[in-house]
Amino acid sequence: MKAKEILDHFRQVGTWVDWDHTVDEFLHGSPDAEVQGIATCWIPTNIALDRAASAGCNLVITHEPAFCAKYADEASTQALVRQKREIMDQYGITLLRCHDTWDRMPVVGIPDAWAEFLDLPSQPRQVESFYKVCDVEGLTAGQLAEHILKRVRDLGQDTVLVLGNPSKSVSRMAVGTGAITHLPSMYELGADVILATDDGMNYWDGGLWAMDLGLPLLIVNHATAEKPGMMAMARYLGEQFEGVTCQYVDVDIPYSSVH
Repeated sequence: MKAKEILDHFRQVGTWVDWDHTVDEFLHGSPDAEVQGIATCWIPTNIALDRAASAGCNLVITHEPAFCAKYADEASTQALVRQKREIMDQYGITLLRCHDTWDRMPVVGIPDAWAEFLDLPSQPRQVESFYKVCDVEGLTAGQLAEHILKRVRDLGQDTVLVLGNPSKSVSRMAVGTGAITHLPSMYELGADVILATDDGMNYWDGGLWAMDLGLPLLIVNHATAEKPGMMAMARYLGEQFEGVTCQYVDVDIPYSSVH
């Protein structure tokens, strides 16, 4: 099987993607490479690439970009990009990004896998939506944060931020992932508490909006909310392409708090 057959599969199932304007593409290596094994990851850190190669995987599928485009003109970035490409060449790795497909992929994609990982009852999500709604009746915002913390510790996060009154009773939580946590859109789903991410909201407008509205915000790291989706991708691809080794490799982001 060639690497391009995986992208062809994503093109087939990702009917919601504008395939003329998408970031879902090969970032390094040859689309014609014969796949020896597939590794999925949230972002291709050098550690993740090492782990993929050690597992015998020469196709790495990342959710997020690889080359720090915002800092592309910086000398330090250019040196890091050269180093990363050299690492991938050394390992014979082809790198494919799958973002737009997996952000809306039903059942196993980023939003659904995140809600399932939280182990809370949730409502079905329409494919055009990035958000899930979970039933949290009978909990306070603080109790809900404690429940989420128990789940995300296994993903490498040791804290859940709470903005607002932790004693407030809540019943309907809107869940977002990554940078797709537009708070008003989540509120319009009937939410009385929102689970957002640090990259998906800010405090000078999102925080102000939530505080004035009296709406508790629970906040986790961007990677934390999307790792379950990339874990699910590995399982999905293993089922779709029998006989090909598929596994998730962790990026080992040292995200922690001191308190």
